[in-house]
Amino acid sequence: MKIPLLDLTRKYRAIESELRAQWEETFSSMRLLNGPQLAEFEREFARYCGVKHAIGVASGTDAIQLSLRALGISQGDEVILAAHAPAPVIEPIFSVGAMPVLVEKAKGDYGPDLKSLKAAITPRTRAIMPVHMLGLPCDMEPIVKIAAEKNIAVVEDSSQAQGATYQGKRAAGLGVITPMSLGPVKNLACYGDGGVVLTNDDRLAVAVRLFRVHGQSEKYNHKIHGWNSRLDEIQAAVLRVKLPTLDQDNAKRREIAARYGEAFKNLPLRIPPTFPDRASVYHQYAVETPEREPLKKFLNGKGIGTGIYYPLCLHHHEAWRSQGLPAYSLPEAERYARENLALPVFAELRDDEVDTIIAAVREYFSVRD
Repeated sequence: MKIPLLDLTRKYRAIESELRAQWEETFSSMRLLNGPQLAEFEREFARYCGVKHAIGVASGTDAIQLSLRALGISQGDEVILAAHAPAPVIEPIFSVGAMPVLVEKAKGDYGPDLKSLKAAITPRTRAIMPVHMLGLPCDMEPIVKIAAEKNIAVVEDSSQAQGATYQGKRAAGLGVITPMSLGPVKNLACYGDGGVVLTNDDRLAVAVRLFRVHGQSEKYNHKIHGWNSRLDEIQAAVLRVKLPTLDQDNAKRREIAARYGEAFKNLPLRIPPTFPDRASVYHQYAVETPEREPLKKFLNGKGIGTGIYYPLCLHHHEAWRSQGLPAYSLPEAERYARENLALPVFAELRDDEVDTIIAAVREYFSVRD
């Protein structure tokens, strides 16, 4: 039995007929940009997330960049984020001329260590960017409080947490602005690149909407020099078809995660953290063990796909080091990068496949002993 880390074809087969009907309607009209699919998706997703505004854009990277531009973040400003994060989150920071400042990962959690976060704030700090890693929201209340005390914006990257909740609210709109990727592997995913910016701030929403269409307030009248970042009608249709089953799919992920947690609780590895006021959507289910490489090899040998999220902290990438950017010593973030291993957790996994994965992980540790 081959069990992939993720199989996008299973969801596609379940919604293929509905998707094709939506696409046929779009192709019949040839309204490919800024049409009814996008308008309806923005309305539906804003309501789902409990925010005033959802603005579709071309990618998660653009979502971050346009969020920073809307906040006026530019040359010489600093943006703080935890060092264990996907590399694309810092590209938009560089693109607006700002500098990413890295802090330690919290122990027993995926967000930033609060002591490290406070120590990193300088007069140049314009934003804190908590990244909701692997489907688990950061502990936002203290982060927002720290930011408010210093008049710093909170840019909440919720790319891996569509549908997750924090203190009963969706993990969107908890900061001043929420950029989100909707790329192919996300819990709510396009079949190509796509993203969205969410906010309750009318001024920021106006700015992002203007930036994404070359700064045009009306056709051929460019109020500002903006950017080209439009979520097209084809991808908006995909998202509209998938949104009604997002909670159901996330519930299945939680069910699989609960089975893993029960099966692995007595094994010599760490399972993902859980908190009573946060509901993860398990974008990835990552265990932690110093034996990652032999465990990965063992599971791969049994046809079980695995992943690493992520093998390098941001300051260990060649791109970072080659630019002579600051060196950091962040032991907890670096340990997590060495030890994490993701197991399949996508909603379409069959029960017998979950059984096989559990048995294989348990077998590894019993054979090792």
